Parts: sequence; C-alpha cells; structure tokens
Amino acid sequence: MNLMPKHKQGNLLHANDFKKMILGANYFFEREKERINALNVFPVPDGDTGTNMSMTLRAAMEGSMAYEGQSIGELSEIVASKALLGARGNSGVILSQILRGIAHGLRKKDHISPAELSKAFQYGVVYAYKAVSKPVEGTILTVSREMARGIRSAARKGKNLYDSLEEAVNSGKVALAKTTDMLPALKEAGVVDAGGLGLLVFFEGCLYAMKKSFNDMLNHRKNHLEEATEASELSTGSAVGQIEPFDLEFPYCTELIIKNENGNFDELENLLSTLGDSLLVADYNKIAKVHIHTASPGLVLQTGQKFGTLHDIKIDNMIDQHEGTSIRSKPVDENRFIMHSVSPHEKGEAGLISVSFGEGFREIFLSLGADEIVYGGQTMNPNVEDLFNAVENLPQQKAIILPNNKNIILVAQQVKALAKKDVEVLETRSLPEGLAALVTFNPSLTTEENIENMQQSIKEVKTGLITYATRDTTVKEVLIQAGQFLGLYSDKIISAGEDLHEVALELLDEIVSEENDIITVFYGQDVSNREAAKLISAITGKYPDHEIEPQYGGQPIYYYIFSVE
Repeated sequence: MNLMPKHKQGNLLHANDFKKMILGANYFFEREKERINALNVFPVPDGDTGTNMSMTLRAAMEGSMAYEGQSIGELSEIVASKALLGARGNSGVILSQILRGIAHGLRKKDHISPAELSKAFQYGVVYAYKAVSKPVEGTILTVSREMARGIRSAARKGKNLYDSLEEAVNSGKVALAKTTDMLPALKEAGVVDAGGLGLLVFFEGCLYAMKKSFNDMLNHRKNHLEEATEASELSTGSAVGQIEPFDLEFPYCTELIIKNENGNFDELENLLSTLGDSLLVADYNKIAKVHIHTASPGLVLQTGQKFGTLHDIKIDNMIDQHEGTSIRSKPVDENRFIMHSVSPHEKGEAGLISVSFGEGFREIFLSLGADEIVYGGQTMNPNVEDLFNAVENLPQQKAIILPNNKNIILVAQQVKALAKKDVEVLETRSLPEGLAALVTFNPSLTTEENIENMQQSIKEVKTGLITYATRDTTVKEVLIQAGQFLGLYSDKIISAGEDLHEVALELLDEIVSEENDIITVFYGQDVSNREAAKLISAITGKYPDHEIEPQYGGQPIYYYIFSVE
C-alpha cells in the first residue's frame, strides 16, 4: 500500500493544477504584499513592489480562471499574456517575463513532467534577464536563477513535482538571504530584496495550492470573504454602504462611457453579454454608458474601443469590497486608470503620452500639449495595458511615452513590442524631466529630431523631492527618525529634520548651482497656499538672482517637488 500523501504521488502537471497554482499564488500575495512593500531601502512612503507584483499576478489569475480547456500550454500562454498586460512596475514586468518564459517552455503541451517544468523555468530566467537592459545581481533575478538551479537539481534526482518545487523554494530562500550582502543599499538598510521575496511568495503559494483541491481553495476564499463581511456587520450594526452582490466568477465591476460621433451602438450589448453578467448598456445622443460584472475588464475595454473613444473608466474589485477594503475608500484607486485625451495644440507626427499624478500636474501637462495623460506615479504605477490603450487612442501612428518615474520605464518599454504603432519611450525619471521634455517638443519637426531635442532637455533639469520618513534608520551617516521630513535628490537622502522649510532649503543648497537660472516649486495636496507662499518667500530671499516659479502640483506623498534648470 502506498502511504505517500496524495499531493506527492502525482508526477504530471495538468492545466487544472497550473490554474490552482496561480490561484494559490494570488492568495499568498494578497496576504503578504504589505510585508513586501515594507522592504524599502529608503524609509520613504514609496514601497510598492508587493502591490505591483500582486496586481500583475491578479491579472494573470483573471486569465486563468476564464480558461476551460485541458492544455497546460494554452493556459500558460493566457497567463503570461494577461500578466504582461497587467504588469506594473519593474518587479511586475520581471514577474510577467518569468511567466512568459515558462509559457515558452510549456507551449503545445497538454501536461508536463518535473523535467519539463524545470526546463520551462530555465526559459523563465532567460526571459527575465533579457527584459532588463542592465541586470543587477542581488535582486529578483538572482533569486529566480538560484530557484531554477534548485528545481533542475531536484528533477535530475528524479524527485516528483511537489518536492521539485519545494527544493526550488528552498534554494530561493538561501539566495534571498544573500541579497542583503550583495547590494550596498540593501546591506545598509538591513533588508533583503523585495522583488526576490515576492518571487518566493509566488512559489510558496504554488506549493500551497498543490496541497489543496481546486474547490477547497475557492471555498477557503469564499468563506474568508463571508467571515469578513459578517465581522463587519457585527462591528457596525449595519452596512455603512451598499456593496453590489457578486459572483466569484465575475469579480470586477466595470463601468465606462463610450462616445461615438455616428451614435451607432447596435451590436455593443450582444458582444458584451458574453463577457459577464449584470450587464447594462444605455445609449443616448452619441454616448453609451456601460455597466458589467466581468472576469475580463480588459476585454470589455477592448470591445468598447471598437465602438468609439473610452471615458470615465472605473474598475472595482468586488472581492476587495467584501473584505472591507473597498477601493472606493482609498485616496487612490489601485484598479483604476484615468486617461484624458485633450490637446488644443497643433498635432505632430507623434502623439505624446505622459504619466502624471496630481491635479495640478495633470493640467500643466495638458496645457503643454500632452495628447494622453495616464494616471500614475510613485506607489500607483500604471500597468502595461493602461499605456497600450493610451497609444491605441492616439490618432497618430507614432507615439512618444514619458514615464516620468524610474519604476514605470520598463513597463512603458513593453508597449513597444505590443503596439502596431511606432512607439518611443523617453526615459524620464521624474515629473520635472517629463515637463522639460514636453516643453521642447515641436510638432513641425520629425519624431527623431524631437526625441534628440527632448533627451537633451531632460539632461538639463534637476529634481528635488520633499517627503517624510516611514521608519527610524541611518542612511549614509544621516540619522533619520520616523515622521521626519526628508529631502531627496538623485536617489540620495540629502536632508532630514523636523522643520519642513529647513529641510527644503537644505536640499536646494545641494541642488542649485551658479549655472542654474530657474527654480520651479510644485507644492502638493497636503501643503496650504499660505505654507507654500512662506517657502517661496524664503527661497526668493536666498536666491535673489534666480527666477522662482511657484506652481500647484497637487501631488500626494511629496510635499514639494523642485525643478531646477
């Protein structure tokens, strides 16, 4: 009699097993993402690695849940494609590339052995390294490589699927512990690499799923939601707000407006009816309002685009709402991107897409000629699909993307491979760099000429940031206490203290030189006009020969953003 546990007996991985693994990984990420976010080298409120990887994985899960076939190759392709479109931030893109490589190794297969899974994992590592122009060891890349070595060693020893994955996880844990000593920034902060931990969480979720039946996992998720809902009702006595009922099969409440000059929406309802339930399509005078519960909000948007331009897009995850963490209560909606297509300026041969956050910055980018604004920035990175849709919305056949954040550059670069249009990504790492590039754009020039001029403008602007510390630490001999104000420049903490204006002036001391003429002060949503005026007065007094330009940026997280030119 074979007394080996059931999950250790199987030596072939089928499509339904792979689906379970993606579901288990998603469950683990929802539980652990804040712990991953907290692994931030700098003690500033911009840790979003866990959130980005979680949102990327959620998109992959969405695709897997809709698949009903029996081919693990077909399923892995869907998972990889959805993960790429949903990828957010550098960590999310790298995770999507690992899944893409795995899909390459699994193509045309109905089921696989441990040896075949090991080979697919090797492809995942290759794709991940290729996605990064300058791979750095001590990151998620290192952890992925060592995990691949672990699963290959186990497969060669003839171990079964579960034990092979377990050995991969164990190898990853050893590699992750070493990342602290591999990068000086990690060592100084005393943390491991956040992306590497995220990859481990992913595969630990896969291991968890292999122990559970598919229905067990769905029921566990459903029971968890019911318990959360009951606890909420008991604590409040009654529901504070009405949350729409939902079917686990269609967890995304998707709403949008479609505008069409011809006013023709005849087939819209029929096409959308196959994508979910609770469908409502109301059209009047060239405008259609759509409401639907779906597992594939991306497909809903793509279908809507066939009938006109999209506006007022809102995607709510109703599972989150039932867990008492409705995204409606958050300052920024993680599942929503907002795009504005407004440009009264002369059009060039290339359309301009800018990533921006803060009402003031949005208006400034639009006034300078941006054709599309994709909402996003620090802690709220847009995904690949957001930028892809922005490119598709342009009337031009060429596009220039301004990411305006170092963690969005890799996401933007994925659009080049997906779009049929000619897409260029300018590596703008801050909002001031994006503005400097946009000011230089001349619609009468060719795209190549504009890019050359814009790249030069980016080099001539310096960006300073004022935010706050999230924990006690010491960085480069600067003693920092939680709650203090911080001045950041060129990925370094320059100043720290209890007085906001003193920290700001000390930061400017480091940035401003005799070659500079203009200091633009963008004040954020948490700064009053009176406070901003006091700082502007102090800056003017300290730099009488410079032109000082105050602007309302309305940005969260950063009290002030300085642009020095």
